Amino acid sequence: MRKGFTLVEIIVVMAIISILAAILVPVVVKNMKDAYIARTKNETVVIASAILTLHKDTGKWPFTNKPGPSGAVNRIVGDVNTIPRVKSPISREGAERWGNLGEVKPISDYLFYNNPDEDIGALNQNEPNEDYPVKGKFAWNGPYIDYEVLDDPWGNSYVINARYFPGNPLAGLLAREHRVFVLSAGPDGMWSTAFSDTINRLTTPDDSPYGDDIGFVVVTNGNY
Repeated sequence: MRKGFTLVEIIVVMAIISILAAILVPVVVKNMKDAYIARTKNETVVIASAILTLHKDTGKWPFTNKPGPSGAVNRIVGDVNTIPRVKSPISREGAERWGNLGEVKPISDYLFYNNPDEDIGALNQNEPNEDYPVKGKFAWNGPYIDYEVLDDPWGNSYVINARYFPGNPLAGLLAREHRVFVLSAGPDGMWSTAFSDTINRLTTPDDSPYGDDIGFVVVTNGNY
């Protein structure tokens, strides 16, 4: 005699599976979100550390694109194709400017390639009098990062407010009290952190990462 499951038994099993799924799915989703946040915090530290090593080696912050149109850049990005463009409903002043870029350059042109001038990518690196020296006291000793493209776990580009790097002529004296961040737009993919010449580390509210944005300070201006 062949044995099988009765309809009642099947319904009971499906009910048990549904209950287990209802319990486990939120836990898995939360753990995944926490893991993404932890990874993002770590990656912002790694990128910031690479920038500091670049500065130690070359004596220069990554903001130049000479002899490009302006001679400097406003933002440096991990991935030019995945930059978040919108601000969150709880954003602070100028948050949308993290994605409204002006002059922009990939961070890979400083940390992965020796190409800080107006060129982009692997071509035309190591050009005398345009890129970092390749020998001597202030030589470029990269690559300083392992990957050319730098996206956060949600698939959005990291962005650096290079406008405020010490010595960047685009900001001039306005940069003196601003922090320079490696910043992710966080889980919601929208900018919340202030980006304004009038908001800096000494104002209230200040320019700290806000909302669910995740960032790490490369430079705290005012101490140079």
